[in-house]
Amino acid sequence: MINPREPLDRLRPALEKRGYFFNPDDSMTTALLESLVVNQQRYGYPFCPCRLASGEYARDLDAICPCDVRDQDIVDFGSCYCGLYVSQEVAMGQKSISPIPERRGASLGPNQMWRCRVCGYICARPSPPDICPVCGVTRDRFEVFRD
Repeated sequence: MINPREPLDRLRPALEKRGYFFNPDDSMTTALLESLVVNQQRYGYPFCPCRLASGEYARDLDAICPCDVRDQDIVDFGSCYCGLYVSQEVAMGQKSISPIPERRGASLGPNQMWRCRVCGYICARPSPPDICPVCGVTRDRFEVFRD
């Protein structure tokens, strides 16, 4: 018999190394991951299961998991919009998730382009991420990116 926690147990260490945490409710996390797989099969990309996809990659790009507002939602509310990713405080039971308004397409304030000097990851946001989602280095390894 397959342990239903096994996929989550395999994914967690790599995710947490980069400063991200799955929702501590394993049944919710499993359902969301399964929905991402369904959307991957349906559209060809892992579109957020809590939003409506257009089916056009270019129009849906901002809500392909992980979505563009994930990091800011986690900072502001303790979770991303669908609840798959949570802050460390929520993951450890020290904080509850707050209701999250739909911010897809909305400006989160003045954005700056940031580039990770280690792996080249580029993001547009008011400040660099605490931890690079690609290589795991801290925010001090980011620089302002100018085209």
